[in-house]
Amino acid sequence: MRSFWLAVLFAPLLVSEARTWGQEGHSIVAEIAEHRLTPKTLGKIHALLKIEVPQATNAQVSLASIASWADDFRDLHPETEGWHFVDIPLDQDHYDAARDCTPNKGCVVQAIERFRAVLGDCTKSPVEREEALKFVVHFVGDVHQPLHDTERFDPVHHVGDQGGNKVDVTFFGAKTNLHRLWDSDLILHTVFAWGAYVSRLETTWLPGKDEVALRAGNPIDWAEESHRYAQQVGYVIPDSGILGTSYFEKALPVLDRQLAVGGLRLSRVLEETLGPIDCQ
Repeated sequence: MRSFWLAVLFAPLLVSEARTWGQEGHSIVAEIAEHRLTPKTLGKIHALLKIEVPQATNAQVSLASIASWADDFRDLHPETEGWHFVDIPLDQDHYDAARDCTPNKGCVVQAIERFRAVLGDCTKSPVEREEALKFVVHFVGDVHQPLHDTERFDPVHHVGDQGGNKVDVTFFGAKTNLHRLWDSDLILHTVFAWGAYVSRLETTWLPGKDEVALRAGNPIDWAEESHRYAQQVGYVIPDSGILGTSYFEKALPVLDRQLAVGGLRLSRVLEETLGPIDCQ
């Protein structure tokens, strides 16, 4: 496997196209989470992430630095593709494990719980727990991207649109697809750099919010919540597929919320998983 850490330390990370929050989105979620971790929990995270790169500084093993690792891993392990999303049909309102999370493919709901269990299990090796940490950070981000929790099926041909990947749109004159639009295009249309987006959320969206209430729920709740945003906003597009100011103004509040609460919920998952344990 090619070294992700070399990519982090010495070169830009290449992210697979249109299958997950872009690197920016995952970094935003991870950074918001890290701001809320206790020093004790953050120390445990740094210790795990330094297994591969013991010479790294804490800044080089931030959560943001590994937030897109699972995409890099998926490129060489295509069997993990299904872990990044859950195909709740657009015309359905709730998650059905038998329908939406088949054993041969899995889904993001199942993957979060699976790797969270590994992360909190002191009988697992440090290497296994480090890998689980990287999966958890990524998948909690993924489940908050509305197009990762939704599939629109063609009733005639009985095929899905791959979470909007097959829905071509034009956004402010640029050709893209609906999934990529939510992965990256909306973020990059808002700010130039992900760090600026974090600052924007920390200073304009999060102040005054009930963060304890926003952290609530479980992966099924979060998937269904994201799915509703796909129904109410994400897929509400004109037949022409031409999107501009009107769509952006409706999408931006959803985008802000999902990135912010994704970070809050990731911090809760990490605190509840790592806080009570002391693995040697």
